[in-house]
Amino acid sequence: MTRTGRRWLPHPKLFFAGLILVALVFLAFRVRGDFASAFRHLSVRRLPWLAAAIGAEVLSFLCYAAVQRGLLFAGGARLRRRTMLGLAVAATGLTNLVPGGTAPASGWLVSQYRRHGIPMPLALWAVIAGGFTATVSMLLLLLSGAAIARLIGLWATVGCAVALVAGTAGLVWCVHHLSSVDAWLRRHCRIPGVPLVQRLVDRAAGVMQFRATVPGGAQVFALSLGNWGLDVVCLITAFALLNLPVPWRAVLFAYSAAQIAGSLAPVPGGIGFVEGGMIGAFALAGTPTGNAIVATVIYRLITSWGVAGVGSLALLVVNHRDPEEAQLHGDAAAMALLDHKGKAVPEDTSIPEDTTGDRAS
Repeated sequence: MTRTGRRWLPHPKLFFAGLILVALVFLAFRVRGDFASAFRHLSVRRLPWLAAAIGAEVLSFLCYAAVQRGLLFAGGARLRRRTMLGLAVAATGLTNLVPGGTAPASGWLVSQYRRHGIPMPLALWAVIAGGFTATVSMLLLLLSGAAIARLIGLWATVGCAVALVAGTAGLVWCVHHLSSVDAWLRRHCRIPGVPLVQRLVDRAAGVMQFRATVPGGAQVFALSLGNWGLDVVCLITAFALLNLPVPWRAVLFAYSAAQIAGSLAPVPGGIGFVEGGMIGAFALAGTPTGNAIVATVIYRLITSWGVAGVGSLALLVVNHRDPEEAQLHGDAAAMALLDHKGKAVPEDTSIPEDTTGDRAS
């Protein structure tokens, strides 16, 4: 095939997403009777469940904002809760608006932290550490959901839990001991691929010098679990809103599987992948397909399209508002001071000893 011909072919992931959407439309057509039956249960009396779903989603945003605020504070920067909530809503909205939304949203969040005067290493660390915590939390929910749904046995659950804890602890140890990892890599630099890894370690050293205390890290992890857990509550209320039986044994597994599928999708908000993963997981756990489809549609209307709309407004507000200066202390204050001096003083000009100031102490 010629090069010109290849240009007309869609990206494989986009093609796969299109196939999932077509399959979902076909499946919805097949169970249209279940749709009609479920939506007949909608009434004014069930609107409190809609309010509960929206309330759970709002609380999940508060948890996400608290995660980022806690990480920034651990590194030496403080922003007001209102500011962090606005950034959290805007970043989540951006995730649902652009293809591969997690990466662009993370980059946007780093740029916003820089606008508020937070040093680049700390801004990167907060976003990376938040993503790492979210990943570990989601894997834990997936494992718990599979165990509750009895898709895996007791010993398999214990083995996976031990592997998850050991892997997480090992990665955190490596990050906290990058100098030791770098020394080991230098001794084994003849292994293929090690020089590239070594360069990445060298560049990461400045970012990974920040760390949270054990109590602070536990609090961040608990808030991350709360963020995902409140989103699960939103899914549960979607069943209650339609007066459908809640598949308690399947809901956590279906939610976690859908979120992981959506995170791998190159489309805005993981559309097609999230719905397909959730419906498939519900079906695997024995939930009637019609119930799974209509509840998934309601859940996605709130958490995808609703969040995209609110996030768009938040983006406009954040981008047009003058950023407040973050309160810095510790390492973050020292970095900001050095960065300011580096910009203000030419390279060939010496800095007197008495100009260090109190902020760096």
